[in-house]
Amino acid sequence: MAIAAATAPLWTAAVVDAQQQPAAPVPAPAIESREPGSVLIFPVHRTTSHCMYSFICITNTDLAPQTPGGFGGSVRLHYEYVNVIPSPQDPFSPLSCTVFDRMEFLSPADTLCVLSDCHNIPGQEGYLVVSAQDPEGFNQPISHNHLIGSECIVHPTGLVYCTNAFAIQAVPDDGLPTDLDTDHRLDFDDQEYTALPDFLMIDSFVALAQSELAFINLTGEFEDANRLYFSIYNDNERPLSATLDFRCWFARTLETVNPVFSESFLASLPNDASDLDINCDGTNDLETGWATVQSVGVRRPGGTRVTTDGAFLGSIAVGVDSRLNGGRLLWESKTSQTNGSFR
Repeated sequence: MAIAAATAPLWTAAVVDAQQQPAAPVPAPAIESREPGSVLIFPVHRTTSHCMYSFICITNTDLAPQTPGGFGGSVRLHYEYVNVIPSPQDPFSPLSCTVFDRMEFLSPADTLCVLSDCHNIPGQEGYLVVSAQDPEGFNQPISHNHLIGSECIVHPTGLVYCTNAFAIQAVPDDGLPTDLDTDHRLDFDDQEYTALPDFLMIDSFVALAQSELAFINLTGEFEDANRLYFSIYNDNERPLSATLDFRCWFARTLETVNPVFSESFLASLPNDASDLDINCDGTNDLETGWATVQSVGVRRPGGTRVTTDGAFLGSIAVGVDSRLNGGRLLWESKTSQTNGSFR
């Protein structure tokens, strides 16, 4: 399904003092989700036309052997590349989001690595969702909590970063169908698949590192706008906040997301002199901070409210122009959000 250009203006991002805004969510202890799942979500994929390319590796950890009359621990994988065409006018409201499908078969203990240029349509960027399907059927998602995976983003001059996928577990017993309501969607509702985190946490960022924030909207349709509320703290615990609305997916530098993340803005605030002192002279040399990110509503293009609290996933990584390498998934809240789905 493609989205059209926005027909109504999105809410405006702003930098304000958090004390003038509604109370931000109190961070709960993050839970570790590094367990095999039936759905793997990769927050970013890119190909060489964007000066980078991706290779994605997925492993089937089910060791049950195939038999003459059965598939054992085999599984069919449904790759859904969401390819995004950005808007020159609004980097957070793309002109279109369309899905390119692939099917692959993994036998027990099998692993498969694919290059995005070969596996997807060349010249694309966006995100990737991979789900387990019945090895004997077609387009029948099943419970198969044995999938693990990771992705590496590579620049022609060398490696940029690697990161794991978000792994989401199916709720029904192993091998059973997961589309319980027959809506042909992957529902992260604690009935078909486990729910998504209610909010995410950026454990730290360096303002001058050109870090790139990527988010996927997983409530509503591709054309719906998810409003995010950022509770931001600088290196001296100064509370700040910002809002941002986005449709479908984006991957942009933190400073583009909001000026509150910029080196110049953070340098204007009271700072911790011992934070990121890279030459050991007792003075901080680079500005840092951390943040929580909470959805505060999803709306249709015409303004009709879908929900007051949407689901989303994301990562933070280096941008194309960064001199640093590295990327990671965002930390997840212990509380969950049950209205997430895909397609």
